[in-house]
Amino acid sequence: MNKKYLRHAVLAAAIGSVSQGAMAAGFYLQETSASGLGRAFAAENTIGDNASILARNPAGSALFDTYTLTGGLTYVDPGIDVTGDVTYYLPVDVGPDGIIYAESSTVADASDYATSAFIPNGYLAAPINDDWSWGLAMYTDFGLETDFPDSFPGTTISNKTNLLTLNIQPSIAYDINDTFSIGAAINFLYAEAELKTTFPTDFPIGAIIEQRTGVNPEGATILDVKGDGWDVSWTVGALWNIDDNTRAGISYHAKYDPKLKGDVNSDVVPAEAPFDDASGNLTLNLPDTLELGLYHRFENNWAIAVGYMYTNWSRFERLEAFIPSGGEEFNPLLIKEENFVSGSRYSLAAEYYFNDRVTVRFGYAHDEGAARDGFNRHEEEVIKEETGLDLPVTWRTLSIPDTDRQWLTIGGTYKHNDRLSIDAGLAYLWGDDELIQEVSNLDGFVTYYDGGTTKTEAWLFSAGINYSF
Repeated sequence: MNKKYLRHAVLAAAIGSVSQGAMAAGFYLQETSASGLGRAFAAENTIGDNASILARNPAGSALFDTYTLTGGLTYVDPGIDVTGDVTYYLPVDVGPDGIIYAESSTVADASDYATSAFIPNGYLAAPINDDWSWGLAMYTDFGLETDFPDSFPGTTISNKTNLLTLNIQPSIAYDINDTFSIGAAINFLYAEAELKTTFPTDFPIGAIIEQRTGVNPEGATILDVKGDGWDVSWTVGALWNIDDNTRAGISYHAKYDPKLKGDVNSDVVPAEAPFDDASGNLTLNLPDTLELGLYHRFENNWAIAVGYMYTNWSRFERLEAFIPSGGEEFNPLLIKEENFVSGSRYSLAAEYYFNDRVTVRFGYAHDEGAARDGFNRHEEEVIKEETGLDLPVTWRTLSIPDTDRQWLTIGGTYKHNDRLSIDAGLAYLWGDDELIQEVSNLDGFVTYYDGGTTKTEAWLFSAGINYSF
C-alpha cells in the first residue's frame, strides 16, 4: 500500500473520530442541557436557571446561594443520506501517454449512516461564602459514531468511526458585587476513538484482482485504529447583572490539543509487513471558542435570549501522525492539509412564564459549518501526478459532510417545588445538500466517489432534572 493511501486512511481515523455526530458545525457538540436545547442554546452562558451554565461559563456558580445539582440526557437521532457513484480504476498496462486503466463503476448510496447516541451531562454549583463559589461540570465537547454498511462500495474511503469524549471541569467564581461576577475553570478532556476501514464485502472487482494477484481482498481490513488520550485546557468567564431583569455573559474556552495513543492493525499496510498491534499517535488541534449572551425578562412574563458563539476552526490546518514501527516514512506522516474555516453560531430564543411552576421556550439557531467549500486543488494535483487521472476533489468528505445548519427548538420546565424541577427539550436540525467528491490511491488502484448528501437532518430529545439542597 502506498504512502498516499495510508495518509488518507489515517486522516479518516483522526477526523472521523471527532466529527459532527450531533449535527454541530465541524465536530463540536452543543448538547449541554435540556433547558438549553429548548432555547437552541441561546445565551446558555448567561441565563443560569440551573447549574448547567457551568459548561459554558464558570462564573455561573455565583448565581446560586445553595448547593444545586443538574443532570440530564440528550438523545440524538441523526439522518445523513448520500447518493453517488464509485468508480474503480485498475491499472492494466502502461502506454505512451501513461498508465492505462480498466474502469468499473457502481452505485454508492447509503442511508442514515450517522448512528444515534445518548449524550449525558451533570453539574454541581456550590456556594462557599457570600463572595466565593465553586462548581463541577461533566459533559462532552465532541463525539460521533458513523457506520457504513460493510458492502458500501466506498468503504475503502470511509467505513466505521467512533468517538467517546468526557470533559471534567472544576471551576471557581468570585462575586465582585451584586453586578459583576467572574470565574475560571480547568478542563480535563478524555477522548477514546476507534476506526475500522475495510474493502467492501461485496467488492465488484474482487474477482478481477484475485485473477491478477491470487488474493481477493473482499472484507480485508485496511486500517483498524483504537486509541485514547487526555488533554488539559482552561476556561474563563464573566457575568454582568445589568438590572433585576437583564443579564449579559461572556466566556472563552481555550483550545485543546489531545494526543491520542493506541494500536494500529491492518491486513495490507504496509504490504511487506502489515501492522499488527503497532503503536501510533496523532495530535488533534481542536478549536478555542468565544461565547456571548444576553437575556432580558419583560414585565409581561415574556423573556428573550440572544446568543453568539465564534469557533476558531482556522487553527485546524493539518494532521501529522507518528507510527514508530513504520520507520522514517511514517515519522512524521503528513496526513492532509484540511484548512477548516472559522465560523459563527447565532441563536435567538423566547420564554414564557405561565406561572411560578411552568415555563415554555422556543428557539432558533443558524450554525455555520467548518468544512471548506470548493475544491482541494493540491489534492487534485497530487492524484494527477501519481496516477495520471484528472479527478475533481472537494474539501468536504464522506466522513465530514459538514454544512451550515439551522435549528428549530421547543422546550419547557416544570417546577415541582422550591427544590425540584424538571426540564425537557426537542429540536429539529437540517442542512443543505452538498457535493462530495473524494479519492483514494492504493498502489495505483484508485477508488473515486462522486456524489453528495441528499439529506442532512437530526432530531434531538432531552430531559433533565434540577435539585437544590
